[in-house]
Amino acid sequence: MGSQIYERYKNEFQIVGIDEIKHKEVETYQSILEVPYTIDVVVDFSSTEAYDTLVQALKKGYIVLSGTTGYSFEQIDELSKLAEEKETAFIWKANYAKGIKLFSKLLEDCKKEFEILDFVEIHATSKKDAPSGTAKVLARSLGISEDKIQSLRINQAPAIHEIIFSSEDERVYLRHEILQKKAFITGFDEDLRKVLRS
Repeated sequence: MGSQIYERYKNEFQIVGIDEIKHKEVETYQSILEVPYTIDVVVDFSSTEAYDTLVQALKKGYIVLSGTTGYSFEQIDELSKLAEEKETAFIWKANYAKGIKLFSKLLEDCKKEFEILDFVEIHATSKKDAPSGTAKVLARSLGISEDKIQSLRINQAPAIHEIIFSSEDERVYLRHEILQKKAFITGFDEDLRKVLRS
């Protein structure tokens, strides 16, 4: 996602990176505290190793948008509370795709009608966390434990979340599939524009 974000916004914003490895095209620093510029928004699509960087950013009053999965809900809550204390914003979504919004609404309707469900999520083998962050958020909204999620990691697989609601008489299949990573950019762009306007 980092490269997708860079390609989408490189001609619109000045982008600097926080990275121990010098990026070929982006000016990078080892710590956010070293950046000599005013930062409008910190964007995090990295790994949970960036947690301390996010804490530093929020303490400095920077707005943070994060799509990194793997954080615990406790860590997300801690970052949200810190943002509130520092009178800034911390926006975290496990999945910025527009289709996930609709998918979540449909889940709400189905869970009122069906007591039995099966939950499968599939990602490529490069996906580090299992279950995915999206699956964990969906499980929480369904009121089920994470151990009810069946996670599969398959070579070159797209990101898929499928929930099957059933009764003795019928089944309803809800499935969301990401075909291209740019699907995440649309929802992310909406949030970015919103915080920049505020």
